Amino acid sequence: MKAKQQLRKPENWPDFENLCKKLWGEIWKCPEIKKNGRSGQAQQGIDVYGIPFGETEYYGIQCKGKDDYSKSTLTKKEIDKEIDLALNFQPALKKMYFATTANKDAKIETYIRKKNVEHLKKELFEVHLYSWEDIADLIDENKLTHDYYVRSLNFKTEHEVLFTFENNESEFTIEVPFRKKITHYKQKIIPAQDGFVGHSNMLFSQLGALNIKPISMFSFNHSYARFYLRLHNCGSEPLHEFKIFLDFDGDFKSIDTCTKGSHLIPNPNLKYDTFIWDEDKQGKIVPLKNILVQDDSVGFDTICLKPFVKETEVKIHWKLVSLNYKTEGGLLLKIRPIYKLKEETILVEDPLMVRDEEEVEDYVTDGNEDVK
Repeated sequence: MKAKQQLRKPENWPDFENLCKKLWGEIWKCPEIKKNGRSGQAQQGIDVYGIPFGETEYYGIQCKGKDDYSKSTLTKKEIDKEIDLALNFQPALKKMYFATTANKDAKIETYIRKKNVEHLKKELFEVHLYSWEDIADLIDENKLTHDYYVRSLNFKTEHEVLFTFENNESEFTIEVPFRKKITHYKQKIIPAQDGFVGHSNMLFSQLGALNIKPISMFSFNHSYARFYLRLHNCGSEPLHEFKIFLDFDGDFKSIDTCTKGSHLIPNPNLKYDTFIWDEDKQGKIVPLKNILVQDDSVGFDTICLKPFVKETEVKIHWKLVSLNYKTEGGLLLKIRPIYKLKEETILVEDPLMVRDEEEVEDYVTDGNEDVK
């Protein structure tokens, strides 16, 4: 599914009006939803209207397209004007929605809330606001509109990308194993034996408890969150000379690109496309092939993130720049620790030392240990 953070805004007001009609028609379960009149006619502040399923009164939508280039936003003056016009809509509305491609603005949202309370006291229609981020959330939650909007040729641009985890989603959950070691200190019962035989038996018993294993030249630490990122070209033109910059925001120990091959014998011929700066929690992807044709995707080097032993979330902000296109978005990595239990019993002579101790450590295996 396309990540909601990356949904491109409609290029013009008619496309936005069509999107609003489709989206709220699905939300309201209202196949009879309609546009109000035709271009040039007085519309009483309402562009789209309908009666939601289970309701008996009309809801109306005022569509306000705003472009990012002029940084235009919805204003209090516009809100007041459209509300005054909507008061003349017949029959009277139960709710009025402002839907805008402008980004969220705390001051305008406060103003809308105050207007809503004012109307409720006067027993007039409710007033609500949906900015582009809110609309993107709704698109993501309503499959018919989502598929219509993302796949429609009307909304396909020359350059459009989808940046995801390896699962082709904007969220990824990784279970990271740790070793939970429980040591039981139990009192040792010393048999009443005299002479060398007793000491000899005790010595051999202690040596056997050491449980010495063959030495392995290979070990692997499983207590890392390992993942890689993918770039999908959803546009109609190839993507040329692109780079992706990464910012990692979260509580974790360290992060780096996973080493390819043995770190004991580094290979100078290995080529990498992902570079991580642990101290700054930043990274950069410079692909080995700097062209990505349309409808194709590419995966990058695996990243190793060392988490603390707790559930945590890491937000990844990314920014893509290319020869003639740039965009940005966000991903969410969720880390959940799981535990591999290992119990051990140690005999002690002092009864005051009898206890149970629990310790969590990295889950490391070698060539002589079965991974379970």
